[in-house]
Amino acid sequence: MKKRENRRIFLGTQEIAGMMERLYNAFQEMKIECDFYCMYSYGFASEKAEKTDIKILRKYQIHLKKIVQATKEYEKNWWAFLQMLDILYIFFHVLFRYDEFIFIFGHGIFYHNKYLSRIEELEYFILKVFHKKMIMWLCGSDSRPPYCDVYLYSCSGQTERLYRATQKRAHRIRMLEKYMTLIDSPASSHFHTKPYLISNGIGIPVDDKERVFINKRKKNKITILHAPSDQKVKGTEIIRNILKEIQDEGHEFEYAEVSGLPHNIVLEKMAMADIIVDQLYSDTPMAGFATEASMNGIAVVVSGYYAEICKKTLPQPIAPTVYCKPDELKDKIVYLLEHEDERKRIGREEKEYIENYCLSTIVAKKFLNVFDNSYPNEWVTNPADNEYIWGGGVSKELVTKSIVDLIDNYGFQSLHLDENSKLYKKYIQLYNESRRKRS
Repeated sequence: MKKRENRRIFLGTQEIAGMMERLYNAFQEMKIECDFYCMYSYGFASEKAEKTDIKILRKYQIHLKKIVQATKEYEKNWWAFLQMLDILYIFFHVLFRYDEFIFIFGHGIFYHNKYLSRIEELEYFILKVFHKKMIMWLCGSDSRPPYCDVYLYSCSGQTERLYRATQKRAHRIRMLEKYMTLIDSPASSHFHTKPYLISNGIGIPVDDKERVFINKRKKNKITILHAPSDQKVKGTEIIRNILKEIQDEGHEFEYAEVSGLPHNIVLEKMAMADIIVDQLYSDTPMAGFATEASMNGIAVVVSGYYAEICKKTLPQPIAPTVYCKPDELKDKIVYLLEHEDERKRIGREEKEYIENYCLSTIVAKKFLNVFDNSYPNEWVTNPADNEYIWGGGVSKELVTKSIVDLIDNYGFQSLHLDENSKLYKKYIQLYNESRRKRS
C-alpha cells in the first residue's frame, strides 16, 4: 500500500506513563503534523508538554474544573452540559483536521463527558464513515478482565459489582474492535474476538533525552531499588519480606524504596541502583518503570505468572529483563547479588534492546507502519490462541476466588468468553478443581 506523504495525526485523549507525550515529541522530530489532545491535567508532564497546550481545549478545561468545584447537583449538570458542547466542538474540529487517530487506554473524546459517554460508539462510527484510520493502544488494565485484574482490590466481596464491571469491559473491547485496529498484549486479550496487534511488537516509547547521567560513586554495598506506584498492586509487602530474608541469610546490600516522589527524583534514585525489583505479579517482562531502568543499563528483575509462557506467545525479540515466576523471585535476586558480571551483562542487553526497539522515533515509525498496513505478520495474533488465565497485579488465589464467586452467582456466561476457547475451558477447569477441594 502506498505510504502517505502528507499526514495529520491526532493523539489522545489522555496520558499513560508519558507514552503519548513521547510519541508526540517523536512525530514532531520527524516533521509530521501531529497534536496531542490530553483531556485532563496529568502528573509528571514535562515543561515542553505544558507549552504545547491546545487552545481549543481551554474552554473545556474551564468547565471541567467547574464540574469538580460545584457543590450542588444542578450546578454540576449545568457545567457538564456546557462541557458537552465544548467536546462536540472539539470533535468536529478534529474530524475535519486529522486523517489518522491514535487513542490510548480504551477512551475517545466522548468518554470525557457524562452525557456523551452514553453514545460513545457514535464517535467511532462517525470517524469510520469519514474514512479515518484509528488505532486504540490498550495498556492491560483497560482490557484485562476485572476478575483477573487489580480491580479485585477495590471490589472485595462485591460479586455483583465485579459482574457488572466484567460485562462493561467485555462490551467496550468488542465495540472498539468493530471500528479500529487494537494493540494489546496476549496476556490481557480475553475479550477480543478479532485478530489484534501485539503490543510487544510496537514497544513502549522511551525518549533518549531522558537518560540519567550520574557518576556512581564507589560503594561497598550493592543497592537494590523498588519504586512502587501502588504498593498493593506491585506486591511491595511480599517483595520487602523476600529482601529481608535474603539479608538475614547473610547477603549484604542496601535497600531503597521510593514512592510518591517527583519523576525526576525517582529517576535519579534509580540511576544510583545496581538492581531494580519492579513488581511481583506482572503480565509483561518490561513495563514503564522497567523500561526507564533498562534505558540506563540497570538490571531489572520482574516476576509474574505470565513468565511461564511469554516466550511462546510474544514475538521476538522479547525484553531481556530477568522475568521469572513469583516463586523464583528470591533465587533470581540472590543470583544477581552474587554475580556482578551477569548484572552488567543484563543491563547492557536491556540498554541495547531499548536503543534498537523502543526509542520514541522507532516506536513512532511502527505506528506509521500500522497506518500504512506495512507491519510484519509476527505482530498479529488471534485471540483464540490466548490461554493465559492469571491476569496481572493479583495472586492466583485471588483470581481463583473471583472466578468461583462469579460462576456460583451468575453462571459460566459471566466470564464473557467463547465456550469453545482455550481460556473458557481453563477457567472452567479451575472452577471445578476449586469446588472439589472445598467439598
